[in-house]
Amino acid sequence: MASNIYQMVTDRIIEQMNAGIVPWHQPWVGGAAMAISYTTRKAYSMLNQLLLGKPGEWLTWNQIQAKGGRVKPGAKSRFCVYCQFVEKNDVPDDEDEKKRDGYLILKWYRVFHIDDTLGIESKCQAVEPGSNLSPIQRAEDVIAAYLQRESSLTFFHEEESTSAYYSPSRDEVVVPRLAQYQLAEEYYSTAFHEFTHSTMHESRCNRTSESAITRFGDSDYSREELVAEIGSAMLCNRIGIENEKAFRNSAAYIQSWLKALKNDNKMIVWAAKKAEEAARYILGESLPEG
Repeated sequence: MASNIYQMVTDRIIEQMNAGIVPWHQPWVGGAAMAISYTTRKAYSMLNQLLLGKPGEWLTWNQIQAKGGRVKPGAKSRFCVYCQFVEKNDVPDDEDEKKRDGYLILKWYRVFHIDDTLGIESKCQAVEPGSNLSPIQRAEDVIAAYLQRESSLTFFHEEESTSAYYSPSRDEVVVPRLAQYQLAEEYYSTAFHEFTHSTMHESRCNRTSESAITRFGDSDYSREELVAEIGSAMLCNRIGIENEKAFRNSAAYIQSWLKALKNDNKMIVWAAKKAEEAARYILGESLPEG
């Protein structure tokens, strides 16, 4: 059953990419404009943000009924997933994904956007993307705070460069200086991509360990690169940077990820989970439930 849920998730992402949409670059801006639970008022996890693809309040069928509402005729639900890690001692004997330290269970349920309901009053105030924000300054503040917390990490960005990368052996991030970019948003998108890579370090999110890298199999596709793509998008959107022009949305780019996802149906689940861990680590935030 677990593998079927992985396939459901992957099929949903592939459906969006076939439509020319890169789901980890959905234009939500700031926490208030993300997909949230109508009942708990909490934002959904990054993976569920990708699956839902639309900001605003979401409810289950039972929650709509309990509030005295109903679903609009013809409206369609979307599914969310809930991740639960099972320790080795709790793994059923017949489970074929048994790991040394446990394994991840995915459970799913369906929700409706509040726009697809009748008789349900929104609890949200209108949100203006970027309202009362200085996106670039906030990006600088996030970078400065992260570097201050991670004293061993160095950031080279004041000299001309022809490449952007994170070096694990030297624990350093290098990006071309701001003046080399056509858009400031491109600079911050690139920097956040490399800073997401930096969280692989064993003292941070520790994606260098064998258990972290191979938990879902021995796929030879660049899952770490997908982690950095999603992590950068999450950071830009959370801070308030409108970076629609700052990411690659070419047919070749989309096709390259489509090929990878079709060959590894656990890739997007793993990458989204690790990207959210990385982005929240950089922001100094804890992970949400669900």
